[in-house]
Amino acid sequence: MSTCSLEHPNGQEADSVPAKRLYKGECAQDGSVGGGNASRAVEVSIVMPVHNASCWLDDCLQGILNQDYTGSMELSVYDDASTDGSRAIVEGWRERLERRGVSMVISGHDSAQPRGVGHAKNQAVSQSSGTYLCFQDADDVMMPQRIHLQYEACLFNS
Repeated sequence: MSTCSLEHPNGQEADSVPAKRLYKGECAQDGSVGGGNASRAVEVSIVMPVHNASCWLDDCLQGILNQDYTGSMELSVYDDASTDGSRAIVEGWRERLERRGVSMVISGHDSAQPRGVGHAKNQAVSQSSGTYLCFQDADDVMMPQRIHLQYEACLFNS
């Protein structure tokens, strides 16, 4: 399983007011990013770097879909030069995830060489807009209570 944790992007305590983070990518004409609802503040961004993960993505994304957390979530994916159709698989989950209320931001590059998981993770963080970050590896599956338990832990244990 992953060594992911729910973290505040600026390292602030859970009960403090977060600093505004600016999205530096492209926005639609209405100001929305990644097809999500721009007027709704995102509480938790699931940050997922991807590189040639096609054989794991369906299980991974099903785990995100099955979360019992009822707050606002977004999935921020950065594809690091996958050659196995990973980005298309993630894109194929957009309708199901957005129907569940999980907005999506997907980007990446298709250079000849991947730039590494650190780069991909940093890019996914940069394009995310959540108050809290939940790091997810593309080859791991979340337990259904993961995000809600980690979110509560942040709120009650500053």
